[in-house]
Amino acid sequence: MALKGLEGLGRPHYRGAEAYLYVIEWLGRKAVLKLRIPKRYRHPILDKRLRWRRTANEARAILAAIRAGVNAPAIYYVDPVAGVIVMEYIEAVSLYEVIEKEPEAAEQYARRLGEAVGILHGKGISHGDLTTSNVLARDGDVYLIDFGLASLKSSEREQAVDVHLYLRSLESTHPEHVDTMLEAFLEGYRSVRGEAMAEKVMRLVHEIRLMGRYREERRTAWYQEE
Repeated sequence: MALKGLEGLGRPHYRGAEAYLYVIEWLGRKAVLKLRIPKRYRHPILDKRLRWRRTANEARAILAAIRAGVNAPAIYYVDPVAGVIVMEYIEAVSLYEVIEKEPEAAEQYARRLGEAVGILHGKGISHGDLTTSNVLARDGDVYLIDFGLASLKSSEREQAVDVHLYLRSLESTHPEHVDTMLEAFLEGYRSVRGEAMAEKVMRLVHEIRLMGRYREERRTAWYQEE
């Protein structure tokens, strides 16, 4: 059954580059509706296929995470044709906010995040957009949201990209807490995947970061030559 009344959703709670989020009531409970919006710059057929595929993939990734034992919003409804997912509304704050207001308390959440990511990676799942804004914190536990770029058959390099994105989000928003929040994350990650695998992933993270710096240096040099 197609979801009706999308035009009556009102103003989005959040506007992202790919999707809008709405807080709604679903069968008597508070929920989040994620709507992937059409992109005018894409061919209509390609746009429809991309929204269908990404919506279905995100729903599968969330379900896979939950089955693996990782906290994520429950799925209530999926309509890939409309680009819609209705999911559980989680009363929590983002890890970004916790670091901002309670940096000491944030370390325990970073540890729990490391454990959760370690579980996902052990199952071959990469999140794809692991930033402090996509991690919710509540009662000593974490919940992962926004699996729109997730992979269910990820390579070790894709898993390293998860860690790289987490690290980069810390550097851009809370540079003074990078070391403590990374070490806490790695403690949790090691506890799940073991020392050897954690070291392997961090070596890949180092390679990714070096490649990023090299590209930036080449780009800067090119502009200077112009």
